[in-house]
Amino acid sequence: MAQYMHLDIYKKAYEFLVYYSCLLVHMQREYRYTIGEKLLNLIIEFIVSIYKANDAKTSTERVEAIKSMMEKIKQIGVSLRLVNSLKNISNEKYLNCCMHVEEIEKQLAGWLNYTSKNAQNERNIQYKVIKLK
Repeated sequence: MAQYMHLDIYKKAYEFLVYYSCLLVHMQREYRYTIGEKLLNLIIEFIVSIYKANDAKTSTERVEAIKSMMEKIKQIGVSLRLVNSLKNISNEKYLNCCMHVEEIEKQLAGWLNYTSKNAQNERNIQYKVIKLK
């Protein structure tokens, strides 16, 4: 199992965190410390959940962790849209953020598909072992 720091999804998420942190500095003060900070915390939580999913003991636990991450990335997308609607980031920067989020979502979907297959194989192996007893 790869260390979480070497996973492509971690690298992309961290790159997005750095990009968004630079945008946060230029937001209007009234939104910087509310929606801006909440979005920053969501991104950080997402990155921490990558570590947790990678560290899961079984494929079934990993599938649940990845599904939770999918919910968080959707929340991040909605929050970004709100930040753009409130005119705190330009359309160009919003599109760049959306491209980051979309790439992360694709990698997350691939990770989920791969892990789901492994979880199914684990269940089949356990069933065969139980049946042999």
